[in-house]
Amino acid sequence: MNKKLKLLLGIGALSVFGVTLSACSFNLCSTNDNAQILYSYEVFNIVDENNQNTGKYSFGISTYYDADETKPDDAILMEGFGQLYVSYDIKSNLSLSTINENAKNNNIRVNNYTTFWAEMDNKFLDLAIQAAINDNAPYNTDKATMTYEDVCNILIGDREGNHKGYGYLKFLGQDEDDNTVNWLTWNEYYSQVKADLGPDMCPDSDFVSYYQQTMTGYNAGSVTCIATEDGFYGYYGFDNNNKMEMFIEGKDFNYAWNKGFFEGLLVYPIGWLIDQTATYFMGGVGAGWAQILAILVVTFLIRAIMMVFTLTQTINTQKMTDLQPEIAKIQAKYPNANTNRSEQQSLAMETSQLYKKNKVHPFIGMIFMIIQFPVFLCVWGAMSGASILASNEFLGLRFSQSVQEALFNIDNWPNNPGWWTALVLFIIMALLQVFSMLLPQFIQKRRQKKIPKTLINNNMNKQNKMMKWFTIIMVVIIIFMGFSLASGMVVYWIAGSIWAIAQTLILELIRYLRDNKKHRPSKPLKKTTNNVVVDAEVIPQQFVAPTGKKKYKDKIKEVDVKDTKTSIDNNDNKGDEDK
Repeated sequence: MNKKLKLLLGIGALSVFGVTLSACSFNLCSTNDNAQILYSYEVFNIVDENNQNTGKYSFGISTYYDADETKPDDAILMEGFGQLYVSYDIKSNLSLSTINENAKNNNIRVNNYTTFWAEMDNKFLDLAIQAAINDNAPYNTDKATMTYEDVCNILIGDREGNHKGYGYLKFLGQDEDDNTVNWLTWNEYYSQVKADLGPDMCPDSDFVSYYQQTMTGYNAGSVTCIATEDGFYGYYGFDNNNKMEMFIEGKDFNYAWNKGFFEGLLVYPIGWLIDQTATYFMGGVGAGWAQILAILVVTFLIRAIMMVFTLTQTINTQKMTDLQPEIAKIQAKYPNANTNRSEQQSLAMETSQLYKKNKVHPFIGMIFMIIQFPVFLCVWGAMSGASILASNEFLGLRFSQSVQEALFNIDNWPNNPGWWTALVLFIIMALLQVFSMLLPQFIQKRRQKKIPKTLINNNMNKQNKMMKWFTIIMVVIIIFMGFSLASGMVVYWIAGSIWAIAQTLILELIRYLRDNKKHRPSKPLKKTTNNVVVDAEVIPQQFVAPTGKKKYKDKIKEVDVKDTKTSIDNNDNKGDEDK
């Protein structure tokens, strides 16, 4: 296999790795959470003629009004209600309008089914009111006195009081085994309305299937459901003008273990730590900064735990670098190892003995990579799934937004603070990633300059070139994923890069101090014999030719002592004669 083919295969493998990694996500959302998020695509801000928000919402295709409120001409008093008016308009439901247009482009029959959608909205409002009554919710459920504000509370909840709404039941239901299932109730009501109005007044099965698939697709990327307590989290909806927090259920360890092994072992505990840390800081520094601090704390804590593996791997790599001159000598003894099987075996044996003698494990990096990979995925899943990271803003940017989404949103540019925040975070992340991944190679190159060229391992240059290309490709993949994933992951990568840079520099400093101490001559020893001072500089062990015989060393010491005493006696005798 030639080098170009190997390089192409390597790039292909890394690309597949990057795409697979970016697609991995541990989803801890419950069916209730999914229904809540789905319902966010049914709630829209009503705008006036100047495209300004009026402070009112439409639910489905229905917009509700109080009796004393200015109403459109087509608003009618709702049947069974004392003072609540409603108007129906498919155009007020942006998701449904978009689905209708796309369905036409796919040759799916679409007609004006305003009556059908209005009947569906009426049935689901009655369902939500009954559910609020059954739960003893703190809402006004008396149809005779119900107002627009009461309808809002019943459908989407009371955020100030942290009480959920019941509009999400539109996309929920229970099967025969009492398991909650999405779309079950919607399908039941569809069948009832279709029987009441007739097939010609209702969408056919092809449109219904397309509608449900599209709505479920809107919900597919929403995984921010790791919350420790019930509450309103996230940033869900059809577009930036209509996104809102929805009620997400609190999760515990038992729930996470039922979802999966890694979910219970790592994903939920990390998500729990993020939630608790952000909640703690929120009282001091406020929202936004609390999320930043939570990501930093959790990242550094995880890196500190994983340092047990990364430190061992780094030390092992340093030892292998130190042994390159010795390996080059061994390779010089077997110049035909590439073609001669006997020399190849001898080369492998001597190299293995050298590694064993110096406690070097050539494949330890791969082993630690296998260990760290699932941990990294779980951290990724926790960062992506933490509900509290998807709430509030940091300098105009929500951490649930991707950098791509924030940069492509040019509304009010250049006065959009979130745009600039996303750009600065992305640039910092890219620069730190490049520096953290290239720094070890710079250090490696600096060490090689100190090794005589005759002792440089020929394979070392090849390995360095391969490592350089590998690093470049990994940096490109990480930067690409950083551009397309949630902004919270960008902060995570920034913190991880800072940690990696600090660890590399500290280890290199320790190595530098150790090597200087090792090669520094020891201080002179002073011996006193018959009141005569003798200076004897101790030679470092690496400059002493090894003999391997203790008796011979002892004999040398005895001769040195004897010669020293003779010299001292001669000096004494000479002094007596002078007298």
